[in-house]
Amino acid sequence: MSYGRYGRPALKNSVDVQLQTAFTDSNWNTVIRLADKRFKTLKDPYYEAIRIAAESQLDGTSERCTALIAIDELVKSKAVPDYDTLELLEWAARDYLYDTEYAETLGPLRARWVKANPKSKFAVKCLQSCLEYWDLVSAQQIATTLDKAFANSGDRQYMFWGITLTYLLSVSPQCSEASKKVYSLLVVKQLERAADITENSEKVEPKDRGLLQEEEISLYYRVMLSHGSKEDFISRIQSPKLGPLAQLKEGRKDLFYQALNAYESWGEWDRIYDLCRQALRLGLDGVTPTFSVCDYKVWKKFALAASKSKDQETALGEVQSILKEFIALKTNTAMYKKNIALALLDTAFRQPVVPGTSGSDSGLTPRVIHIGLYLDSYFDKLSAFDDVKDFVAELSFEEVKGLMEEVLPKMLEEKSDKSSQVILKSLICKLRYLLTTCTQTLSHNPSVVDGQEQDKPYQCRLCSTLTSLPCESCLRSVVTKAAQIYQQIVDDSELLAAIPRLDKDPRVDLALVMCNSILKLSGLRPRTSDVAPAPLRDVNPSLFLQAVLVLDTQLKVTPSDVALRLLLAQLYLLLGCASYAYQIWTPLEVKRTIQDSLSPLFFDRISSLSPGLFTGTRPLMEPLRSYYNNSLHSTCPLRIWDAFSSGSYSSILEMTEFDSKLRRSCTLMMSIVEERRATRAFGGKIECEIGDLALTENIDDTTILLNKTDYGSFVNLESPHGPPIQEFLRIGPELSNERAHLSFLSEQYLDLIHHKPPKDHRPYKPSEAALKERAYTFETLSQLNNSLTSFIHRPTTPAALTSPEATYYTIISFLSAAVLTALSTTRADPYPSETMSVITSSIRTAFTGLRTRFTSSSINANSSNTGVDETFYSLSDMHTLSHVRETCLAMRHSAAFVQAWNDRELARDRSGKSTLHKDGLAELKALDAMAAKTITEVKGHIQKLKEQLGGGGWLDKMLDWTFGGGGAEGGQEGKDGETEKVWKAVEDVVGGREGAEEWVGKVVESWGQGVKGWGLVRME
Repeated sequence: MSYGRYGRPALKNSVDVQLQTAFTDSNWNTVIRLADKRFKTLKDPYYEAIRIAAESQLDGTSERCTALIAIDELVKSKAVPDYDTLELLEWAARDYLYDTEYAETLGPLRARWVKANPKSKFAVKCLQSCLEYWDLVSAQQIATTLDKAFANSGDRQYMFWGITLTYLLSVSPQCSEASKKVYSLLVVKQLERAADITENSEKVEPKDRGLLQEEEISLYYRVMLSHGSKEDFISRIQSPKLGPLAQLKEGRKDLFYQALNAYESWGEWDRIYDLCRQALRLGLDGVTPTFSVCDYKVWKKFALAASKSKDQETALGEVQSILKEFIALKTNTAMYKKNIALALLDTAFRQPVVPGTSGSDSGLTPRVIHIGLYLDSYFDKLSAFDDVKDFVAELSFEEVKGLMEEVLPKMLEEKSDKSSQVILKSLICKLRYLLTTCTQTLSHNPSVVDGQEQDKPYQCRLCSTLTSLPCESCLRSVVTKAAQIYQQIVDDSELLAAIPRLDKDPRVDLALVMCNSILKLSGLRPRTSDVAPAPLRDVNPSLFLQAVLVLDTQLKVTPSDVALRLLLAQLYLLLGCASYAYQIWTPLEVKRTIQDSLSPLFFDRISSLSPGLFTGTRPLMEPLRSYYNNSLHSTCPLRIWDAFSSGSYSSILEMTEFDSKLRRSCTLMMSIVEERRATRAFGGKIECEIGDLALTENIDDTTILLNKTDYGSFVNLESPHGPPIQEFLRIGPELSNERAHLSFLSEQYLDLIHHKPPKDHRPYKPSEAALKERAYTFETLSQLNNSLTSFIHRPTTPAALTSPEATYYTIISFLSAAVLTALSTTRADPYPSETMSVITSSIRTAFTGLRTRFTSSSINANSSNTGVDETFYSLSDMHTLSHVRETCLAMRHSAAFVQAWNDRELARDRSGKSTLHKDGLAELKALDAMAAKTITEVKGHIQKLKEQLGGGGWLDKMLDWTFGGGGAEGGQEGKDGETEKVWKAVEDVVGGREGAEEWVGKVVESWGQGVKGWGLVRME
């Protein structure tokens, strides 16, 4: 009988064939007539329900509401409705019954029916229906009723359904704070009672109401962690039956890790030490499989806890003793051996460093020796660098020298085959680059020497060069060495033939090392402030282009390397080649489940970089839009019933948490805003206001929007002492709660000033409608102004925005205040000249700063001394141009909105008393004139870019920019012997100027496509 959420229900078998046929054929008038006739004859209310369901399918408004009226009457009657009647009415009202209304109508009706029929086979269907509409209150009542009805049957499923739903209610906004406390206490008591049954029984039978299955115990752990006190949780998991050791004996490692993580969050290191020691002893004693407990996570926490012990020496001694016992077992499993090797390495770094110990003068300390031993065994594995990276970053300078000058060279001498030598050389290059990001390789240089100020604050301890951070001399050495190894591989057919048998192509690592080093040499640095210059303004363009070219060359060789594609796509976005970046991004084929975490890597700010991408045959944001619409089309987490029916209680909690976070995702807001901005840019129609979208209906100023961007796919060669590589590559700061809210609020403001009533809209009472419109507009503007001002002035906001974004949102905030002031001041009112003057002068000041930034990178600006003309900087800074345009249009449309308001008031009141004050109109007209002038400059700028790109000579120009020569004098600046080696190394890797010609064509073509897209953008 159940039809799911949208399918048509079947009628009862007792219904005659004639009525059945008419209902199946959707012959609704016949159904109404026949059902009414059967009801009058048989007096069965079910036929009345059939008539109502049929009427609700007709086109008339009154007929379509009959199902809602019938449901409301049933709720008020307090009678127990027929199940089949409920099915019919729910289907009939499906288009008008929102989740909140369901919780007040059909949800309570289904709970009422289940209480009267608890052992019916349809009772579970009622629970499913309530869950599909996410009516947790009714669902919990139904589950409790079922539990009571089947308490003695041995079916424990209903009990845990009820407990799970009680927990969900305790953290749900569907309940008041007082109710949440009650439900929290109730769920803890229910699980404690079940735990007591398990602990006090010699053997828990399947029919007992204790904790038996892993999912049930996992629910117990999670609830106690969430709602219980620390002391209660600790005392509870000391249980010999339900404690983490007992669960580990059963092979339930997840529960064991839950306990470890809880202890770590509380800083209970002694308990972690004891728990890990006992767990490892279980493996040694044969109680559990050795491989099961010999996990690096366990060893890592064990060693860390030992290092924090009061008796550190004894604790670490026991760690080493247990390690020796595991080594003696001589298990042949590769992962087992690797875990033991990592544990030895980790333990060595937990030992206190004692000055004057043997070997410390030469740097061959036990820590260095253990790194050498580990690399000797695993240098050829994909994870080798990541395994030792953090350890190497902890070494002292003397230890660094011991590793790099003694251990690794000796290891290299011992490798006989070419492929092993090349892999190890590649690893050494990565470690050498890593050390340039470590602070222990630099010493402070006096700021004044012999009365002369020193411009270099550090001296590199590796090469003795006076330098800044990082050491440019070391970076140049890394580039030349990596290029030599790269060429060695390319020139050796034997090495090329061996690559498919390796864990990873060493050329990829070498290309990444070269790229990262050259990017650092170019001056590329993280941009984490709203005062940072344009992305490439302070970067040496020749070196930046070389870095991009090196990666692009490698991508042709290894097109399936994900890390390479991600890094290259980011670099092309920085370069202004968005269409080419999209070509590189597309083959990644980001799947639906990771759209939320990976999409910002490409789509963040994309409408400000290249709106032309939105004009393709397939909507650019379609994958994201489809993902969010499918995942969040109802308030119920996707496939939640599958988790309930399978008894996967941990999955229920995880799915609910995931759903909650997805609804508050910064990526969700980004996708909506980017698409709306692109739609406006091309004069498209925006279907509805942003606040009316189903995806944003529950977002307000108090909602914390979450950034879940995943950078794990990037190869991060940086040390923990500095920023990760992704911070160097972004156009600006990453997604944030502040930026997401500001974009949401600014879109709401634009919705307000762009709103136009339908042409056929004729209010019955124009004066009353005008008053309501006035009240709504004033209230909305006031709220938007308060919210925008609040977010802009948060201490964390400046670091969350680029300079153009900060100016744009600031001006939108001032515009909302200016429009509100102008609309609320009629001709008869005293004009608030001081207030309006402050607002408009603030707008002019902010706008002038934004315009200055734009004109400084325009083609007409004075050419820089970097060897490239301003076209390069203009093409790589379309983000500023976009926000100049957006700001201009916001100013112009605000002025037009106020003028249209004034015209309507004049049309309604010919006396002019209700029209706006002329001074307020004049102020906004002045802003309009300023914006109009700048828009003309933007049009001219785009036209000049078209002309520049349409001219000839781009091949030679780009090659000169990249490799030097011709008029690229700036590219030759500082080109000493070391720099010459770097440039020569890059030329060798990419095949010289001839090898770069195809790449130049793609870059210039992409620039042209971007400018062509901007030519289609509306400027009015």
